Amino acid sequence: MTMIERFVKERNEALFSLDRKKIEAYLIKYGETEFADTPDLLFWAGVYKAICGIKSAPPELVDKAHGWLTENGFAIPA
Repeated sequence: MTMIERFVKERNEALFSLDRKKIEAYLIKYGETEFADTPDLLFWAGVYKAICGIKSAPPELVDKAHGWLTENGFAIPA
């Protein structure tokens, strides 16, 4: 497995789990630390928008992301 494949696998596992602790651990591993004070609404908006941008994301998860974004007043990424 290449480094990029490993990165993508870890990213997908973290995001697709919808487990904030797993997502935060993944973000910390790759140097992102500015999310600690991020309000829940913005954190989840970022997660769901990221999921929408992953071509291999399960369709049911993308549908869930679209629903959450719409319900919370966020635009669905094109």
